[in-house]
Amino acid sequence: MKIAINTTSAIAGGGVTYIKNLLTHLSKANTNHQYLILTTLKGKEVFYFQHPHFKYLSFRMASRNPLLRILWEQLNLPFILKKERTDILFSPGNICPLFSKLPNVVMLQNIEPFSNDLSRCRSLIQRIRLKLLKLLTILSIKKAQRVVFPSVKARTFTEKSGILIQRAEVIYHGIDKKIFYPRIEDDLSCQFKKKYGLDKFILYVSHIQRYKNFLELIKAFILLKGKIDDNVKLVFAGRCFDKEYYKEMQDFIRERKYEDRIIFLGNVPYDELPFLYSACMIFVYPSICESFGMTLVEAMACGAPILASKVEPMVEICADAAIYFDPTNPAAIVDVIFKTITDKNVISTLKINSLIRSKNFSWENTAMSTLKLFESVI
Repeated sequence: MKIAINTTSAIAGGGVTYIKNLLTHLSKANTNHQYLILTTLKGKEVFYFQHPHFKYLSFRMASRNPLLRILWEQLNLPFILKKERTDILFSPGNICPLFSKLPNVVMLQNIEPFSNDLSRCRSLIQRIRLKLLKLLTILSIKKAQRVVFPSVKARTFTEKSGILIQRAEVIYHGIDKKIFYPRIEDDLSCQFKKKYGLDKFILYVSHIQRYKNFLELIKAFILLKGKIDDNVKLVFAGRCFDKEYYKEMQDFIRERKYEDRIIFLGNVPYDELPFLYSACMIFVYPSICESFGMTLVEAMACGAPILASKVEPMVEICADAAIYFDPTNPAAIVDVIFKTITDKNVISTLKINSLIRSKNFSWENTAMSTLKLFESVI
């Protein structure tokens, strides 16, 4: 069987992590399947590895902007797949070619288009983009032979919009335990803290987008003034995908003279993240819309004490490995941070529960479940 995987929508964050690990573990499966990896020029640099069953095709058009990529997927991709004589196409970026007769498996990584509350906060152009993505996602769901969701929440949230999904599977993402494990006792951890000038800090790892709810956490941290050690910093790691939102946060921080205590590290190298997770006092995850929450699992695998939004899929993913709060209420965030950070017994319990819970996630299981799904379609 020749399986095509369209990775052109994976540009950063969890999407890239998912594709890299999926390909790695599919390559280890004892099968004769052939894989055609469709990617961008930049994507090929990230995803490429030499393997007799893997062939890579990279395209400049698919990387220019989302609209051009969608046009390429709908108009060009079917001809490429036919020429390459593929048997099935896996589209992990919500959308598949609607005019191709090839069997399709679609995965919904992005459920933001199905949230009316979030779309109201976006600019006109962004609202139009989300409406288009929602329409194409719905059509892709109807077209596909199977639909994959990374959590039960992602499936139920999508179904609430009125879409009947009969051929759906929930397959969790995994974790690379060779990279993500506790590093507190590692000398490199101390070097890492010195590199970034960190000692005591609260951590949030996520790319900057409005629905990730950075500002509410910033408000809560400022409200903690006088309640916790003034040397404690709030640290963010991740690329900026919303410059307007980032400016709004920076203005808010400057007005309150908190520039020295609220730190934006930007895009931290992937192999350095375990040191951040391991060294933080607590890991706080205030996002209000996720399909999975990859950094939650990474933080758990490193034994970080976790506080998370009391919304799905955070509760589904973390279970008893986190303490939950109302992400829309800074006062509630203040309360849970204060009670946790000042109680060593709670911190210790959360660390243990994180490590136990992280054992439920495996990239090998993700890859094998996905491969069985491909085989069931043909």
